[in-house]
Amino acid sequence: MAGATATLFASVAKDLVTDKNPATEGNDIDPERCAALHNTLTLYGWFQSGKKISTLTKRTWWSTHGNEKLKQILRPKLVRYLSKIFEVPNYNFFYHVSGLASPQHMLGLADVLEDPDHDHDDPKESKYRFVIIYKSSEALVTQPAGIVFDQQTGKAILMPTYHHVFDLRNPELPWQRMETILSAYIEMIEAEKAVAIHDEATIEEPKTDIKGGDLVKNKTFVRYQTRPWILQPYTLEDLHACLDTWNALVTVIERKAGISRTRPDPTSETYDPEDEAPLCSRTALKIAGIPRGFAYEILSHARSSDIWFIAPGIRLPKVEEFLQQPFKHIPSRFPSETKGMKVPFLFLRCPGTVSAKDAKFRYPFSTVESVPCGLYLDAFPNAQNPFEDACRLVLPIKLGDRRHYARTSDGRPILKSHSDLYQTGINPFVMRHGPKLSAVLENWRRHVESGHWNVNEKGVEGGVGVWRQADTREHWWRYQSEHLVV
Repeated sequence: MAGATATLFASVAKDLVTDKNPATEGNDIDPERCAALHNTLTLYGWFQSGKKISTLTKRTWWSTHGNEKLKQILRPKLVRYLSKIFEVPNYNFFYHVSGLASPQHMLGLADVLEDPDHDHDDPKESKYRFVIIYKSSEALVTQPAGIVFDQQTGKAILMPTYHHVFDLRNPELPWQRMETILSAYIEMIEAEKAVAIHDEATIEEPKTDIKGGDLVKNKTFVRYQTRPWILQPYTLEDLHACLDTWNALVTVIERKAGISRTRPDPTSETYDPEDEAPLCSRTALKIAGIPRGFAYEILSHARSSDIWFIAPGIRLPKVEEFLQQPFKHIPSRFPSETKGMKVPFLFLRCPGTVSAKDAKFRYPFSTVESVPCGLYLDAFPNAQNPFEDACRLVLPIKLGDRRHYARTSDGRPILKSHSDLYQTGINPFVMRHGPKLSAVLENWRRHVESGHWNVNEKGVEGGVGVWRQADTREHWWRYQSEHLVV
């Protein structure tokens, strides 16, 4: 990132939330810190879209909408925040949130949540405890909600749509400070996960003869409706991080298994790339019908190994098994419903089968009656949220069926599920991002490195029953990945 854009983000380095610069403590918003981040994000997108910063009308939200009624409802520091941040009409603030909420949208959540039996005279629990500050993008969801702010705790969370209203009084929700959410968006930009494009840039020509209803139309035009913002399905950093983690996992298993493998020297005159065969050749991937993307790049670059089991009961497939993909036929059967979607790819196998519905694959993939268990590369969000580095572990056993220690990555109880381990029930920052493959592989590496999982000459010992440890008081915490939410 160079020039004026780098200067913009450098100006808020002291405000960004990092490990060394944590979020502000307390039960109220930090108006100055959050305003600096909000306004910088606004300026960045405006500049990257090809507009001059001098042409931006720097009118604050409060100067447009503020009144005495709102002053009575909103906490003073929230009013100060709204008095400092720019509101730009007809401009998308970020990919997932189109902009600041109107007063009506801001306060409308109260009517949805209102409990007629609850006493709102208690100042600690007013009718307007929860307000929406930023509105979700209508290009991504119907009945958009947005970033909800809790005036009692000073924390916020993205609730994308009114179709799925959160239990906002549930203390287990992954609430965040507002500066943490805004910092996460800037982090996505710096990692090139979210990109602001020039107004004159062409992404793809929208087709006018679209069939399949509003949903398909929405998927086709969504990348125009969120401009200047688009999401990258994955970045080179994502790919390299995953390849490095895979190599580290395989290496530690080989070391503990006593397998010595001499890697060829790429600088040697006798070096032959074929000596470092990947997990799957490009020819085989082409036959399997795997399009270019994250799954294709991982399989064609990740190194193979003489070990068999990567995790308890979970093994490397044979090349011919890579070709036997359970969802390969779905795009031809449901062409309109799968337009723009990536087909879930079975990466690592384990014994057993379950229905695709029980494995919680999205429609129309959920129509498959029986799919093999294992680790899938599953960009399940969809065309609007194309996180191709996401994965889904499908086990032949259910976690949370008797005990209730198993947790998703965001700490929510798992209840009788084949596939919720490592998943994120609610992502407080963005819409529908499954766990990163690199985060799950790193969790497995820690199991092996620490000696919690034993290794023999075939790889990691134990069958799929080992995964029941994730539902025990002693070991549930070991199966929590450090999920990278953005």
